[in-house]
Parts: sequence; structure tokens; C-alpha cells
Amino acid sequence: MARNLQEESFKYSKYIKGAELVGSEGFPKLSPTQAIPNNVISFNEWRAKRYPKGYWVDHFIYDYFFNCVYANCDRYLDHYRNADGVIGTDYSAYRDMPAYHRKESVGRNREIDYYLQSNGVNVIPVVSYAYPRDFEWCLDGLPPNSSVAISTNGSMQNFVSHEMFIEGAIEVQKRLKPSHLIIAGGPVPELDALFDNIVYYPNYSQRLMIRRKQNG
Repeated sequence: MARNLQEESFKYSKYIKGAELVGSEGFPKLSPTQAIPNNVISFNEWRAKRYPKGYWVDHFIYDYFFNCVYANCDRYLDHYRNADGVIGTDYSAYRDMPAYHRKESVGRNREIDYYLQSNGVNVIPVVSYAYPRDFEWCLDGLPPNSSVAISTNGSMQNFVSHEMFIEGAIEVQKRLKPSHLIIAGGPVPELDALFDNIVYYPNYSQRLMIRRKQNG
């Protein structure tokens, strides 16, 4: 059941002030977007370049690279507004994490994404999951019929993680019916055989390899 935020009850209440909180964990409800990203770089690359325009910014990198955003999102708001768009934060939800840590990570993602959306930033929300049981809560607050994003980072290293990635992506398609499923990495033949709404772009490691090849 949706609830209204009581600001004084939350340390980071500013980020979700006025939000509609949904699901068992009370995640803020995000708005849909039909955006398709292009010219994507990661937050750490964008920050090192002193926030140039003309890029989409993603966060499929180590958490410590963007912890500064959660600590003080206002510091980066104008920079995010000047970007072409943002693929939301992706705090880690690893398989070896206790469930409450995974929920905390997803909650942080929702808080930042909601705050950016509330301040005029075009945000493609990110889906994070580690186990089938995470789908009891990990999609709460995500908009249906919207672009949403996932990453293959760490998901193609062994059979178990690969199968969980595929199973999760199918569940996302079934439950959210996204207009576009944005995948950082890929391609993933199993998904391409089932769906025609998948858009790929090279992830950080792939972009690094491309640059190395270009530089000889």
C-alpha cells in the first residue's frame, strides 16, 4: 500500500520528499521514460572529464566511485542536468550479500533516481537482483512500460550467474513490460531470441578494450 513520506523520520528524507512509497520495503515510485541512451560513459569517466555535455552517464561501476552522489546529491545536480540523460545508480546486490544488504542497495538506487527525476533529470531506472526470491521486492517502485536498464557485469562468469541473469531479465520483461530493455554489455543470444525490445551498449570494460585497440 502506498504511503506518504514523513520527512523527519528518515536520514535521507530529502531525497524522497513527497514520494509515493510502494511495496513491502516502501521504495519510492519512479516515473517512466521512453529514452534510449547513446554515447554512454560511466560516472567516474564523466567526472574525470569534468562533466562534459553530450553524454549519457551510467553507474555500472564499483560502488565507491559514486558513493559521493549518495552522500551529497545536490553537489552533482547541475552536472546531471547538463548530461543528455542518466542511467540510474547500481549499488551492488551480490549473491553473497545478506538479503537486507541487497534491499538497502536497491533502496539507495531508488532514492537517488527519484531525487534526480524530481529535479528535472531524465533517468532510466536500473534493475538489480541476485536470486529469484529478490523479485518479491526488487521491482517495486520501477515504472512499467518504460525504458529500464540492467548490466551483464559479473553475470557471464559461470553457469549459475548466467542462468540467473537470463531468468531475471525474462521476469523483468514479464512483469514490467518495458518499452526498451537497455543492457550494458551483451549481446545475449538467449534474450535476443525471445524479445525485440533490447538495446545494447558497450559497458565500461568493453569501452576500455575498444579504446586500447584504437590506440594500438
